[in-house]
Amino acid sequence: MRIVINNKDFEDSMYKQLGIACAALALFACSEKESTQTTQPEAKAPVTENALSQYKSQAKSLLANIREQKPASELEQESANLVATSRNVLSDFVTKYPQCKDYLDALDKAADLIPSLPLEEIESGYHEDGKLPKYSDPVCYHAKDLLVHPATVQAIAKLGFTENAQYQDAELEIVEVIAHFDQVERALN
Repeated sequence: MRIVINNKDFEDSMYKQLGIACAALALFACSEKESTQTTQPEAKAPVTENALSQYKSQAKSLLANIREQKPASELEQESANLVATSRNVLSDFVTKYPQCKDYLDALDKAADLIPSLPLEEIESGYHEDGKLPKYSDPVCYHAKDLLVHPATVQAIAKLGFTENAQYQDAELEIVEVIAHFDQVERALN
């Protein structure tokens, strides 16, 4: 007997799960590459533990609220708060990794604009770095994503959640940012 599944939601769910698995694999590969690097940061400054713990707590709360499918206005505000916290973390990050300054400063200047952009432009310009200067150290990329992913959720929430797929997209953004956060946390400690 052969069973045929023609359920679009099931297919979408499977693609989302595949996307999460691919993102986790890519992050693992990035972390392996970074661990073999011999370049040491030029400056050693203490990192604000409060900013790191606040970011982690806010990201986990946002993820839980996305999974509960809270209203778009609440998720928009919560993701905006996470963007604001990311800016504090990035400031600390540049102190320890000055080689990321130009890259992360350009991102910081665009932070208020990003959530108002079309999702395709956010993807090409900030996820894929099309609007950012080149970076010299892979650790810079992980730090950048602490701002870009919640800003993307903010943009999704501004458009509104009319389908489950939008909640799934927002969830994937925050799952991925938590993985990037782990890389940043290790780099700062």
